[in-house]
Amino acid sequence: PWSSGLLPPPPASRVEGNRPELQGEPHRRQSKQTRQQARMGVRGLTAFLDKCPFAWEKLALKPQTPEEIEAAGGKSRVIKLAVDGCALLYHLYFAGNFNCVCGGQYAQFAEHVKLYVQTLQKCGFSLFVVMDGTINAAKEATIITRENDLIKTVRQLTYSDKYMGKKVLPIMARQAFMDVLNELKVKVAYSDTESDIIVGALARANGCCAVSKDSDFYIFELPFGYIPIDNLEATRTGAVAATRFSRSKFCAALKLKESFLPLLASAVGNDYVPSSLTRPLHVALGEVDVALPQGWQSPDGKDPTVRDLLILRVANLISKHDTVDAAVTAVVAMAKEQHEADVAAGTEAPKEGEEEREEFTAEKLKEALTVSIQQYALNPKHAQALGATTELTTQAPCGMSPPIVGAFRDGKLDRLLANVLVNKTYWCHVMVEDVDADCVWPISRPIRAAAYAALLEGSAKEVTEYVRNGLKLESVQVAVGPSSMPGISTSISGKTAEKERSKALYSILGEPVQGVPEHLSMASACVKYWVQNMGGPTTAVELASVVAAMLQKREDQAMRPSKEARPPWLSMRVVHRYAALQSIVASAVSLNQALGTPVSPLKVADVIDGEFSHRFHHLQFRAKGVGSLSEQLRKDGVEWEPFFKCYSAIAASVSTYLRGSIVEQMDGGIMWGPNGPEGKDEAREEAGGAMKKTGQASAG
Repeated sequence: PWSSGLLPPPPASRVEGNRPELQGEPHRRQSKQTRQQARMGVRGLTAFLDKCPFAWEKLALKPQTPEEIEAAGGKSRVIKLAVDGCALLYHLYFAGNFNCVCGGQYAQFAEHVKLYVQTLQKCGFSLFVVMDGTINAAKEATIITRENDLIKTVRQLTYSDKYMGKKVLPIMARQAFMDVLNELKVKVAYSDTESDIIVGALARANGCCAVSKDSDFYIFELPFGYIPIDNLEATRTGAVAATRFSRSKFCAALKLKESFLPLLASAVGNDYVPSSLTRPLHVALGEVDVALPQGWQSPDGKDPTVRDLLILRVANLISKHDTVDAAVTAVVAMAKEQHEADVAAGTEAPKEGEEEREEFTAEKLKEALTVSIQQYALNPKHAQALGATTELTTQAPCGMSPPIVGAFRDGKLDRLLANVLVNKTYWCHVMVEDVDADCVWPISRPIRAAAYAALLEGSAKEVTEYVRNGLKLESVQVAVGPSSMPGISTSISGKTAEKERSKALYSILGEPVQGVPEHLSMASACVKYWVQNMGGPTTAVELASVVAAMLQKREDQAMRPSKEARPPWLSMRVVHRYAALQSIVASAVSLNQALGTPVSPLKVADVIDGEFSHRFHHLQFRAKGVGSLSEQLRKDGVEWEPFFKCYSAIAASVSTYLRGSIVEQMDGGIMWGPNGPEGKDEAREEAGGAMKKTGQASAG
């Protein structure tokens, strides 16, 4: 999948300075917040490696000069990277401090992604990005737990005084991310389920570094190394600094064979071995004296943690054996002996109130260790798992045919829709909204139901939606939409004409507004649907803030600084209403894909700018001056004539749902109408209170 050129493997031993771009600089210590964002893997290993500068190597690259290219025979440098796309997505959004409270600064985020990737490309890096695919049914309980935690995070973001550091990925950030990667012609593919093992296998098969944010990658046998995503930095000077983990150096310092790393991870504790089975081993090792490896650097001179010492003690124990099997036997024997001693002393039973745990037996521990060790083996077939075949199955008539699989791999059939085909489930992921009000996702349910009809083609009558209900994510059975929807089998093959599929899309969404820019055609239909179905009147200033956001000059928008902090004037009513618009846009994108994309895909960065819309609304919702609106548009770089034309066209199509108005002045320019930005004063209280009562019921 890449052109030629390799990132040289970290040698087992060499004198520092042999290659000018590799220096023995210590790995920079990751912040506590960064470590918390990492997915579960080997417990405590990432924090342990923060104190092991000897296990890291620094790569610093600048764009090649014409003279350097000429000296290389006219060939540009190419350095391959196999990248975990979800890790890159989360890292770039959260490290960029974009405002998620207001619904996402998608244009600024897209520009940030573009600059980052372009810097890598200019320095010779060639990326293959692998995205997570469908949600494995066995993982659903874990996902629900994470979503419930996110609901609590949203509550803190929107209401608590202690909200700094709390973040939620906006629901359309993934699409904005993918739009940029496609624009820059980065190779991207969706895996069947989780991408971790695929990224590792690709890196091994193609002789390159893996890039992710999962401590399992420290254990995978990756001859060319592993770069944690927050250690791949694109600097403002156009250079790239990458800090790479060296398996060989780490194992040499611990006097451990590299083949023993999977056992180390399993015995220390990971997702595959229940902690109740490793507990006796950990107790037995509790008093064993171990020496810190040479070069150990603890921040502020602090003593090693309990987890640090456990890793060293397990490494010391298994390093005494010649084979992994012999080391497993020793681990099980020590754990069994400690367990028997605990039972005799009466200390093995769970304490009152402690969660029920799996009963220890030596056989169970050995089996769990064996299974866990196997999970770290990178099978060459995994490197081929992104082709036209798949292990996913569906009962829908379309089957997992090459056209369907190809659309899924390329992202033209979103992972959420693939989940409908495979599992008959759709995940309405948690977003920033008023969690004390009815969830906004049901408002756009008719759009998704039509998408289910197109996907399942009569093979099922219901789809399970996971959606917020109060402060918990719950499952709801949703009836599949009208059978008149063109099926994906005929849509993706082209047997159903594009015009007919477009007509089907707009029969659900509503016709687009005439007179708006062509690239905003589908967006205008979404805005109409929003105004008509939100519940309670929409004010002129709410509509104006959405339209103005769409008509910003992109260069001005991209340069606007990101503001992570929650504005002191944040209105939860407006947060909730704008969140509903995002759910509608996201659902419309899903329906368009389920119909084989008969309408040009909208770019989320061109349609939604939550921070801009919130600020515009705040500055104008009580404006009274004749020139206040025109002046605001001028400051924001929005030309009033295109704005007024677009606003007027949409407003005319939803006039019965709208309070307030915008009128043209006799001498040119525009102003708020006689009833002001929100309509007559006596209507304001009614408009403000209606949404919570009717927001969900109005979805039908």
